[in-house]
Amino acid sequence: MNTTETLIMAANMLGPAFFSLLAMGAFGSPVIALLGELAGRSKGKVFYDKYGQQTSAMGRILLILLLVIWGAAFGVIFTRFPQLAVKVSAPGTPLLWACIASVAFFVLALIYLSTWKAMRNAKGAHLALGLLTTTASVSAVAIAVPAKLMIGQPGEGGFQSVFGSPMALPMAVMYTLLTIASAAALSCAYLVLRRNRDDFGRDYYNFSLRLAARWAFIPMLGFLACQGWLYWVLPDAFRTMTTATPLGYVWLAAAALGLLCLIPWLLIARSQAPLRLKGLGFLALALMWLMHTLNATLFMNLLTMF
Repeated sequence: MNTTETLIMAANMLGPAFFSLLAMGAFGSPVIALLGELAGRSKGKVFYDKYGQQTSAMGRILLILLLVIWGAAFGVIFTRFPQLAVKVSAPGTPLLWACIASVAFFVLALIYLSTWKAMRNAKGAHLALGLLTTTASVSAVAIAVPAKLMIGQPGEGGFQSVFGSPMALPMAVMYTLLTIASAAALSCAYLVLRRNRDDFGRDYYNFSLRLAARWAFIPMLGFLACQGWLYWVLPDAFRTMTTATPLGYVWLAAAALGLLCLIPWLLIARSQAPLRLKGLGFLALALMWLMHTLNATLFMNLLTMF
């Protein structure tokens, strides 16, 4: 693949990457909400709990969008890619298990995110539900990402062939962290967009924006570390095909954009008046979208190498 073809592919991935970012936010929202709920209970500060509740409201919106994205994706798969449809529906395949795990997550997340007020007097039960939902989220992502590595392989494949790949673990950890960072990053924008309607007070929004920025910053650091881990475990043939082509520049650019995301979040997290820097949250989100676009371009090319 030459430079022109790589740029065209990256441009074509902008739309899918945008909706993929929203989908990842849906998977990460229960994790962020649970962290807020746990922090509120352990530290006795109502702002943590309020932030968790607002993240839950955002998560419900993202779940609806996730359902639409799934419908569109499966519509395309079953109408235009019959061979892939067979792999998705074949009994016992990792792709089918990824679908089952995702549906289980959706049901649990919908219940957890929708019962924040109804279960206010049953915090223990709600926390347990949150832990179960978070486990389902992590499991679904950890299964789905490596399972996609089998798309280009002949036959139905199995867990051993997919999860036996040296790329499986770093990619699973990497994208699990990215779902959490995505949810926190989206919450930065959501808090600003909802401020005039909800209006919980300047102190709350200053607190929650700093918190959201920190909770986006930390998993993004882990995500970037996993990029190095993935490169380290790449088979020699894959590493050569990547570094000897424009894909190497795509990877470097994606990592650079990930590093740039950290700067706005760090500034917000350390600011005494983060509401004055609210535009930086949107900037970080735009940088994250571009980073994910390039990562998706790289991922699609890695699939063709099998």
